[in-house]
Amino acid sequence: MKNEYLRHTLATIDYRFKKSVKYRNTDFGDFSLGKESRSPKEIINHMYFVLRSTTIFIEEEKIQTEEPDKLDLELEIDRFSLEIKNLDKVLAENELDINYSKRLLQGPLSDILTHIGQISMLSRINNKPIEWEDFSSSRIQTEKNE
Repeated sequence: MKNEYLRHTLATIDYRFKKSVKYRNTDFGDFSLGKESRSPKEIINHMYFVLRSTTIFIEEEKIQTEEPDKLDLELEIDRFSLEIKNLDKVLAENELDINYSKRLLQGPLSDILTHIGQISMLSRINNKPIEWEDFSSSRIQTEKNE
């Protein structure tokens, strides 16, 4: 499998993301701690931008600078989830060297995992904590794009 480690990391991101937004109130998208902190829908919009920019860079070697439209929470969730599938497809089709892969892990993919942690924290503060789980034992599988 091409880029197996990156694809597993992406599947892990997908799993944790879905878990972080699973038990949300209807107004969770706009929940904010104030002090110019991002709301969950703003965080997901940024996560989408990071992921989409990564996909475009791998495919076209172009830097994405145009910010995406801001959507409501459900559409942000859907768009981000779709971009995970798009990037997985690109990773399945393009073998990346190890140094490029390391840069993706330490840059955009780690950034997204950090933001998923923020969403999980906001969910807990909003009285909807995610269920406890031993993530090292979770059943995480990559897409079957090959």
